[in-house]
Amino acid sequence: MYCDLHTHSTASDGTDAPGDLPRLARQAGLSAIALTDHDTTAGLGEFLDAAKRARIKAVPGIELSADPAILHADTLTDTEPPPRLGTLHLLGYFIRPDAPHLIEVQARLREAREQRNPQMIARLNELGMDIHYDEVIEVAGGDIVGRPHIGQVMMQKGYVKSIHEAFSRYLGGRGEAYVRKDRLSAQDAIAAIHEADGLAVLAHPTQLRLDSPSKLEHAVARLKTLGLDGIETRHSDHAPRDTQRFASLADKLGLVTTGGSDYHGSRKTLALGSQKVPLAVYENLLQAHRQRISA
Repeated sequence: MYCDLHTHSTASDGTDAPGDLPRLARQAGLSAIALTDHDTTAGLGEFLDAAKRARIKAVPGIELSADPAILHADTLTDTEPPPRLGTLHLLGYFIRPDAPHLIEVQARLREAREQRNPQMIARLNELGMDIHYDEVIEVAGGDIVGRPHIGQVMMQKGYVKSIHEAFSRYLGGRGEAYVRKDRLSAQDAIAAIHEADGLAVLAHPTQLRLDSPSKLEHAVARLKTLGLDGIETRHSDHAPRDTQRFASLADKLGLVTTGGSDYHGSRKTLALGSQKVPLAVYENLLQAHRQRISA
């Protein structure tokens, strides 16, 4: 029996409705699934209701974007250049969507997106692309409008051949149209998850782009001092050696492990349940959550 603890719906940048995911998970042979939309809990009610009908174990979750700079602050020497920062995402599991701090954090992140998106589209216009924000909003179809939706409009209009090309050339951290948004601190993200009675887990550690095992261990240890509960060891970006390395680090630091596909529907080529995460991973996560809320 397997589970998938990292999925996205139309409430953020996936292409399947929250209420369709439990049924699709059952069809994929899964026994448990988590919905972890980017910076929003808007789809959780629909998701949990559908999970009851589908008779599948469900985890209400979220994926928060945080500022990775804290992980580099005291690891550089005076002669080292500033690092090329990766992305720091924190998964929240078994959260209460009505928690006040979590609601406030979502509002801040949504406002940051709403300020950045028009600036990025303006830069694309300067590069000769005829793209309008209302087209992006229509494609998004939900509360969260982000770069994948901009990329989809670019692809539909023939400016790029894929979402990957849109990010690598224009929308990614070194892209021609990239605009940095104000970022949530890691401490605030973890605190918001904990205030919502959830577990805070580091998502896809490879995306931190840390170039040595010692730097990764330092970063994860630092996050643990802020309250980190776990590491996502199995992920579509991880090679088998990565999974083993992250599992060893989790064991060393006393952190729970999770795993998932990072499923986005048709927007990415990742299949639901493709990581073959044992159901025991879900059961261990559930036990860790029970211990946290009973402490």
